[in-house]
Amino acid sequence: MRNSAARQRPSKPMKSNVLASDAAALLRLMERAVADPATGLDRLDRLAAMYERAVAREAEATFNAALVKMQSKLPVLPEHGTITDPDGALLTTYATWEDTVDAIRPILTRHGFSLSFKSERSSPEMLVVRGVLRHEAGHREEAELQLPADTTGAKNAVQAIGSTVTYGQRYVAKMLLNLTSRGDDDDAEAAGKSSAEVNAIAAINALADKPAFLTWKRANRGMLGELPSTAFQRVIGHYGARLRRIEEAA
Repeated sequence: MRNSAARQRPSKPMKSNVLASDAAALLRLMERAVADPATGLDRLDRLAAMYERAVAREAEATFNAALVKMQSKLPVLPEHGTITDPDGALLTTYATWEDTVDAIRPILTRHGFSLSFKSERSSPEMLVVRGVLRHEAGHREEAELQLPADTTGAKNAVQAIGSTVTYGQRYVAKMLLNLTSRGDDDDAEAAGKSSAEVNAIAAINALADKPAFLTWKRANRGMLGELPSTAFQRVIGHYGARLRRIEEAA
């Protein structure tokens, strides 16, 4: 009977271990070079650059390995947010940012990750929401989304920025972590509605008086003009139906 140990193949060293060994060897070489009075500054600079690249490669390999392990633990997000038409019929559902944070934060922490966001204006009308996914090993990945300020629903300037930032954070997180939510397939097919159309209908549903309708239409003239013909007709149909209901209730 063969020895079971003899049948086992020697395990291959992990790539990150190899990179760590390279970085450690370079560090020892740098230490010897620093201790040698004959070593020139150019050589020290080259060794330092090589060491930094080795450390960066090690951090990236550790990041990638941790991300693979973490992604299998990330849940399918529940869709508790809803958008309805003027008659109250459900158009689509979505995972809210609050539910997203509650679901992913403990998993990120457990695997050594953190997720942070920054936002800034790229023009008077546009905001950029940038997300940074960092790992404790030192590597990070970034993604960003440029969005117009959400002035729908008679929001004031502060509310418009807050709504846009929240929307951007939700989608940038999905980009960085490849998150999915229940109902994504249905959302993509919801009567052929684009996100611009669904957002417009949701904003129309929130309008409560005729002056707000006029303000919304002026603010969204550009968006309406960019909608395909069928989408434009559906949005205008919802606009007219909602306005008639408000007039009848007055």
